[in-house]
Amino acid sequence: VTLLINNRQWIFDVVHPQYTLGLVAINKNESDKSQLILRGPFNSFDSYRQGLQRDSSIFQSNKVLQWNDTASLPLLSSSNSAEIFEQLRKHPRLDTDRTNDWKCRPYQGDLNATWGKPLMDFKSTNCPAGFWPVYKGESFDIWNCDRGRYYAWIDPDVVIGVLLRKRLNSFRNSRSVFSDFPKEWIQDKKTLPCLHPRIAFRDVSRATDTRTVRITLIPPKVILANQAPYFLWARGNELDQTYVLGVMSSAPLDWYARKFVETHLNFYVINPFPIPRPDKADKCYKRVIELSGRLACPDDRFSGWAEKVGVDYGPLNEDLKRDMIEELDAVVALLYGLNEKQLIHIFETFHVGWDYEEGLRSTLKHYNSWRQKI
Repeated sequence: VTLLINNRQWIFDVVHPQYTLGLVAINKNESDKSQLILRGPFNSFDSYRQGLQRDSSIFQSNKVLQWNDTASLPLLSSSNSAEIFEQLRKHPRLDTDRTNDWKCRPYQGDLNATWGKPLMDFKSTNCPAGFWPVYKGESFDIWNCDRGRYYAWIDPDVVIGVLLRKRLNSFRNSRSVFSDFPKEWIQDKKTLPCLHPRIAFRDVSRATDTRTVRITLIPPKVILANQAPYFLWARGNELDQTYVLGVMSSAPLDWYARKFVETHLNFYVINPFPIPRPDKADKCYKRVIELSGRLACPDDRFSGWAEKVGVDYGPLNEDLKRDMIEELDAVVALLYGLNEKQLIHIFETFHVGWDYEEGLRSTLKHYNSWRQKI
């Protein structure tokens, strides 16, 4: 498979310039030693010609089928990328179900933007008294829980009843995400996720954006449209959730996601995300929670969450916030088992044309400091 990015429409002038296409040659082979030979992605004819002269990435087909549930192929720019990709894949999938460990699954928002419209107020410029905001994907960003861009407003007295009936009906379906929960939890209105902080992410996303996994901790008393899916936790407390938020907000995980995402952060892409599951006494594990917890709690709407995680809440100085994000990238890189050269490669290949040198220097400083502590 040779992957091509239609940059400036150099392949097809009727196809979007950010789309990826594949040149595929298939040989029918029943051997258990069959291979996938992967080249690209190439974003011009010149890079395509030059790339054919370099070594290709070669994977055993049985490993390819373990990467995700759809046999989707990653966009790996070099053999170095392939090496890092395989290192990240050594860790368990996000949806791994282990006894006595956290378990989460993505869920498609509170209300569908189509059938839920009659419940929403699209006319009011400002939020009516007693109403809640309805978030869309653009309402938040990474480490930014409220950008002031809302889809609509909604009356909580109406929507809470709708959401409770919705999950009561879904609970009986064994394929529903709610089937993982006890009946007492399903029937208790106080457990509705919209009443508590929760982790949400943008559905619409591209590998060519400055970030692909735009995820954050959403404040309570907010309704999420289907453009903003969130995670439901059959098992796991605030510490577990804060840890996963930190890993999924990091540059190493985002680099991995960018190898698969085309236009949407689909569930079949998210569920196989490799997430390190270290011992709870691990120093890097604890530091991810400290950094992620503090970054996720910018005001008193998160005071209860911050208390449970053991961090302060409130606004952060921009320089301190940036340094904490860079330290988080470093600590997560260590949890993934990445070496310094691999971390540098992630920054160098993360986004075309971005100014990464200063951020990389700071991240490497934290990386080497933490490497000496563990």
